[in-house]
Amino acid sequence: MHLPFLSKLSAYPESVSNASESTGLVDRIESCIPNTTFSVPERVTGSLAELLIWWLERGSELRPKKIAISPGGFDSGIASVDSAVDSGFTLLSFHNNTAVDPAIVRAIVGLLTRKDAWQVTHQGPEMSDQQVMKQLAETVDLMRANRDKLGNPRDLAQLDSTGTIDFVVGALLAASARKTPVILGASHELAAALVAHRMSMKASSWWRNGATSPDRAVGQAIDRMGIPVGIPLDLSDDQGVGTDISIDLLSRFT
Repeated sequence: MHLPFLSKLSAYPESVSNASESTGLVDRIESCIPNTTFSVPERVTGSLAELLIWWLERGSELRPKKIAISPGGFDSGIASVDSAVDSGFTLLSFHNNTAVDPAIVRAIVGLLTRKDAWQVTHQGPEMSDQQVMKQLAETVDLMRANRDKLGNPRDLAQLDSTGTIDFVVGALLAASARKTPVILGASHELAAALVAHRMSMKASSWWRNGATSPDRAVGQAIDRMGIPVGIPLDLSDDQGVGTDISIDLLSRFT
């Protein structure tokens, strides 16, 4: 399916507001200063070595925690991370049973990566041409209607009426403030990560993606934040499988 000709539907000027929200939480975030006092087993090579090095630069004893996304938005995300870290967990990921509107996810990714709607659109194997065109049109409309929210990225997160994206934004900022690594998986987590990254660029030094994906929204988000792309599995699902595999691999080699 050929989509580039539709780029004109969502074109917008390159300039964006540089304003960002400053809170006590954001002010506490420091970029990761990697630990260098470790060695990687010789048998560990390639993408597995990259994953292991990423972890060892940020943590020592592996105690992973999958945080369930709950109602309450930003503040609940902060509280959930604080509770997990206070309980001794050292690596975080997310679990969500609530469906997030994919057009909202892609609109946030498009706006915050400064891409057109077609550049963050993906046609999964279960999607017909008609479905992907409908989602694309919805993404175009959302991007046009919400470009003014770039100056306050929390407003973009709150386009998601389920509160999921806003929850993950708070959780990611809290994790970075607590110097706790996070592995991301689903596309709505990456949309939230882009919002958090816009609020504090330092925060993303504590994150990585779980696995590579053919989904262009995933690729655009990762490129924008400059985080590791994840192990090469090319997964297009939103179930966090790549995150689970990454954590399982870490548990076998640490």
